[in-house]
Amino acid sequence: MVECKDCIHFRRLPGDTTFRRRTGCYHPQLMEQKLSENFNRAQEIPGDHTVINLRHDCAKFTARARKSLVARLFQAMRT
Repeated sequence: MVECKDCIHFRRLPGDTTFRRRTGCYHPQLMEQKLSENFNRAQEIPGDHTVINLRHDCAKFTARARKSLVARLFQAMRT
């Protein structure tokens, strides 16, 4: 059982619309629209993470590196 929020390819970006999804799986093989130029990154369309990980067994899952204890404490103090 894997969760999308724990994967390095999952990004949650503001500005989701029904026409252009910004939150999703940014794995290069699973994206709907991938652009190679850096100035066009805002126009990329990620894969739908709810469909890709429907059974919680994503084949492209890579665990996200956990922050150090000190970094997590500073982040908690900021909020």
